[in-house]
Amino acid sequence: MMIKRSMLMILLLSFIVAGCGNRGIPVIKQELLDKKLSVLMLSSVNLSQTAKDSIGSALQKWRDANFIAYDWINDLSAVDDRVLTKLKASSYDYIYVIGNDLFPSANGVIQQGLNPGKWTLLQSQLDVNGSASTTLEQAALLQIDSQQIDNLKNQWIQNLMAQNVTVEWVTRSDRPIPSAWAPSEEADHIVLLDNNEQWFQQLAFQTRQHYATWIIFYSPATEAQLQKAKTLGTSVIDVSNSLSAELNWPQILDDRLLAMTSKSWQKGALNYNEKELTELKMK
Repeated sequence: MMIKRSMLMILLLSFIVAGCGNRGIPVIKQELLDKKLSVLMLSSVNLSQTAKDSIGSALQKWRDANFIAYDWINDLSAVDDRVLTKLKASSYDYIYVIGNDLFPSANGVIQQGLNPGKWTLLQSQLDVNGSASTTLEQAALLQIDSQQIDNLKNQWIQNLMAQNVTVEWVTRSDRPIPSAWAPSEEADHIVLLDNNEQWFQQLAFQTRQHYATWIIFYSPATEAQLQKAKTLGTSVIDVSNSLSAELNWPQILDDRLLAMTSKSWQKGALNYNEKELTELKMK
């Protein structure tokens, strides 16, 4: 009888141990482990706090819901030695660079081929100087549609012209004013900034001579140049820096997740879609 009781106790204990072995410990299937992705996220110090918060939330979501491992180096002024160390030490499936100001240094690193990961560069703001151009043969670029920008500027200027206002244009010789805005017979309404130390004196003379109501900088202007032009008592605008864009970072990052999980990433330039770019307007 005692033997039977001992055997029964041993049997019960074995059932208890077996039942408790995995209690509270999530079991990850091998197929999920095989599909597990790794990400290196690089973000600019100049990003808005909203963008930074969205990146942090997205990375946690990627890890918790999709088992994506990640490293995040934030508040970067350039793709520096810290990044190079990470690229040399670890292999990543995807590498994201968020912030226009990081693109020049990222381009050089991409060309070194230090990591087999797929690079994606994401514009964080409107690109005044065209610095968004990147190594498209080796990376993807998410950007604000340049044609949409040009269309909005053109529409604003056309609406202004329809009011029969007089405009003085300020630009550089390598950025001629479109003929639809300033016909050749109105060449005396244009002031060139390059190789012209007397540009302001010339602008002041033409503004008074033509009774101009607007001064439009077609070439990017410095804040000092804009303030100087405003002393003439005329409305002043720099159309190269006159737009504002509102980006939907949660949507942008959700779409990047979809590209990873569906293996639909592709190199080259791609415009933000209408859900990712929620607003583009004149300031």
